[in-house]
Amino acid sequence: MLETGENMNAGKPTVKTGDWATNFVHHWKYYLAPARASPSDIKFIENKIKEKIIQKGKENVKILILGATPEYRSLCAQFGVSCCCFDFSKYNHEYLTDEIKSDLKPKLKEVFTEGNWIEKDPSQQFDLILGDNVLNVVMKNDLLKLLSIVFKSLKKDGFFMPRTYIRDKDEKWTGEKALEQYRKDADAKQVKQMFTWTSRNFYLSAYDYKKEMMVLKDVWNVISALHAKKLISDEELEEYKKRSMELREFKFYIPLREDLDNMLEEFFTIKETFFGKEPYL
Repeated sequence: MLETGENMNAGKPTVKTGDWATNFVHHWKYYLAPARASPSDIKFIENKIKEKIIQKGKENVKILILGATPEYRSLCAQFGVSCCCFDFSKYNHEYLTDEIKSDLKPKLKEVFTEGNWIEKDPSQQFDLILGDNVLNVVMKNDLLKLLSIVFKSLKKDGFFMPRTYIRDKDEKWTGEKALEQYRKDADAKQVKQMFTWTSRNFYLSAYDYKKEMMVLKDVWNVISALHAKKLISDEELEEYKKRSMELREFKFYIPLREDLDNMLEEFFTIKETFFGKEPYL
């Protein structure tokens, strides 16, 4: 889900960075949509950037990217707008630069800021603030703190556009149920992209609803258990193994739709909610 929120107004952090700080970024190339923005997501964001350029002129548009998302950085380079990348690791930012097409790299107009999203204020205001799964890697009890920083960093006519996983009330999945749905979809649509079609539901099958989070290694346990029961093949298991989930303590929060809307509305007016057009979303 992508939401655009317009700015209404002119303890200890729980962002888990340990796994990203080791070598998780080296496995990011194996992560496909919906872990990354889909083509329709990218098109939606592209259109919003174009709207701001028409409104203000590209030399006056300022974009903040929470993280180092190469797809978003590529869009900024494509349209010649400046952007600030705000991430906890300069190494990760530089590593992910390799994913940007060679013809776009010279067009990058980037400033990099290193820091924790819930501890450090970017100290300037932006027309667009983009975040890919940002609201999922900050735990629920720190989300309002992040949103308050985003709010202060947004111009009066600016938009915050987080792409995020959400869940519906009473939505529950098991590994077997997620796999059954995938087999049904795969047969009907003749697809063989297990990660793309199953990852969200496998995440929810490992979700701890009391702690409001799941841990990547627990997702791996669900998948490996299905393999042990011979319900998935060696090749399908490999799709997840190469994504380095097996030992990852990486925590992931998937908010209820209504909870997220309520938190966003404490700071923003929700102007639009976009759901990707691809059948796996």
